Amino acid sequence: MTVIFLIYYCPHVMAAIFLGFLLATDIPGKGRFFLRALLALVIATFLAHVNRIFHLDPAHLYFPSGHMTFCLGVALSLGMLRPWTLAITLPFLVLFGAALIVYHCHAVVDVLAAVPLVFCVYGIVHIFWPLPPTMPPLDRATVSP
Repeated sequence: MTVIFLIYYCPHVMAAIFLGFLLATDIPGKGRFFLRALLALVIATFLAHVNRIFHLDPAHLYFPSGHMTFCLGVALSLGMLRPWTLAITLPFLVLFGAALIVYHCHAVVDVLAAVPLVFCVYGIVHIFWPLPPTMPPLDRATVSP
């Protein structure tokens, strides 16, 4: 029962955690950060579902895993917001991926293919839509007398 809960509700829980951290964090440019993360997540999730939409390879219809793509994308966005959260989300994602494989929702290749897809999409979006740093570097920070 717990594993079924993990499989079905992991994307919802991850999205709620990200939105909670985003709302609780006081950083400049929060809206732009959210839009960039949303754009990368939508692109990655769409690319994960291209085979299912257009039936490019009917033998591997669920390649790559859309569940894992979405959850890893949200975890990566959360990690960009607060890096220490990766220590919590990455082990959770390993359990989630294992549950998808054990309960025959996806093959191992489907789950593992989500990783390079998400990193490539997020890297490209990050290159083409850079955000200014939230704090000036220490060597340029103003010092009070």
